[in-house]
Amino acid sequence: MYNIIKTFRFTVIIIFLLIMFFFFTKFLLLPIIMFILIMKLLGYFKFKKITKNKTKKTNKKHHDKSFIDAEYEEVD
Repeated sequence: MYNIIKTFRFTVIIIFLLIMFFFFTKFLLLPIIMFILIMKLLGYFKFKKITKNKTKKTNKKHHDKSFIDAEYEEVD
């Protein structure tokens, strides 16, 4: 009698572990593997971020060297 209970308990534990493994692979493992493969595929293409160079502004109204502030000049 004890062997039947022991066998039944073992099969229930094995079935529970297989079901948990199935849900893990279905909802977590496959999307993680797909994400890794897509990221590696996109890693082969070197995308560069387009940035605007803020230091070169040619459309300034007043240049820093030629602009004179009225407060520092003597007004006649």
